[in-house]
Amino acid sequence: MPFTAYNVDEDDRAYDELIARGWRTVPVTIIGERTIKGFDADALMGAIADWRVRFEDPSQS
Repeated sequence: MPFTAYNVDEDDRAYDELIARGWRTVPVTIIGERTIKGFDADALMGAIADWRVRFEDPSQS
């Protein structure tokens, strides 16, 4: 799964986007339309599974 990591301590634009989305704490993970606050392994695995169903090419398996 491709991803982009942002460090809000060093990237003002990333910090501003975090605040604009209504978050004031990290980590926040955005996968597709899902936003996951904190480290929630079950929510992360569920979001990744949903992403794979929607975006991975089944012929590549």
